[in-house]
Amino acid sequence: MNPPSKTQVLKPTKSATNLAVNPIRSLPLRTVLIVPFVVQIVAAVGIVGYLSFRNGQQAVNEVATTLRQEISDRISERVQAYMTFPHQLNQVKVNAFELGDLNFQDTPARIQRHFWKQLQTFDTVSVTYVATPNGDFIAARRTKDGSFVLQERTELTEGNMNYYAANNLGEPTNLVQVKPKYDPRIRPWYTAASEAKTATWSKIYADFTSKGLGITAAQPLYDESGQLQVVFGTDLLFTEVNQFLQSLKIGKSGQTFIIERSGDLITTSTQDPVYLIKGEETERIQATASQNAAISLTTKYLQQRFGNLNNIQQTQQLSFKIEDRLQFMQVTPLKDGKGLDWLIVVIIPESDFWSKLMPTTKLQFYCALLP
Repeated sequence: MNPPSKTQVLKPTKSATNLAVNPIRSLPLRTVLIVPFVVQIVAAVGIVGYLSFRNGQQAVNEVATTLRQEISDRISERVQAYMTFPHQLNQVKVNAFELGDLNFQDTPARIQRHFWKQLQTFDTVSVTYVATPNGDFIAARRTKDGSFVLQERTELTEGNMNYYAANNLGEPTNLVQVKPKYDPRIRPWYTAASEAKTATWSKIYADFTSKGLGITAAQPLYDESGQLQVVFGTDLLFTEVNQFLQSLKIGKSGQTFIIERSGDLITTSTQDPVYLIKGEETERIQATASQNAAISLTTKYLQQRFGNLNNIQQTQQLSFKIEDRLQFMQVTPLKDGKGLDWLIVVIIPESDFWSKLMPTTKLQFYCALLP
């Protein structure tokens, strides 16, 4: 029988014990003193950097919210004010006919002079006119160079639209242009007023003379028996709205545009076209087909999010990405009770705000490095 084996216990040497128990003793004194200090600095910098980023992000969101709202409000107020003038001028003409200051037995020249005088007061209006159910049409128009022409389409002009230069008294002088076969009764503004039977807006259309996009404030006038007597119209081209939008400072690289519920572009803050001229025809451009990527992608995002642009019934502040870059956006409905129903869209890249906040964030970071 073998004797029980003895288990040998190995005991660490004194030097090994000291190394295991007190490893710090083997480190240089400089390391022992510096490492905790560096760790504290790194931790402090990390915390400050994180807090600076969070505070910066919150500041960006707050500024973006405020700026989008302010820009949208400014556009809405300016456009609505601009759009009130044509209807005001139409009412002035209605009053003149109802009070007997003008009547349908007046010569075209007298009516033209009256309209010419009105254009002196309403300087944002491009043309104002009257049309009758038998196809007569009388107008005064402001041209691009600030001069005036007077228009007439009656039986005497054989259905053609005659353009006459106006002298400094608003009287027609020499014939400067003839456009054949113009019938006001088939124009969008005339049919809109006939159908609405009250003051209304026409659909946006290509202006007969300039081919640019325009819209007409139209107002019918009926006699006591309910028979249509005339339709008054005042045109508004979007030239001034374009200029206003293009003058806006929207962050560093922000944009704005106005569209119809159909998605057709009306005007933008950029130089990108909103319509094409093909021969004698003017073709509207859908916002989703715009050559401006921001306009196109923003509209597509709105359509995807809401299903249909008609579903946007109140102001919405949204954010989305274009090529992995965050964009802040606000879409605001614009209505006036006379048929106007558009959407104002403002887009501002997030990077516009960070470029302003980055110096402050860097300053906070560097301050954290100071002893």
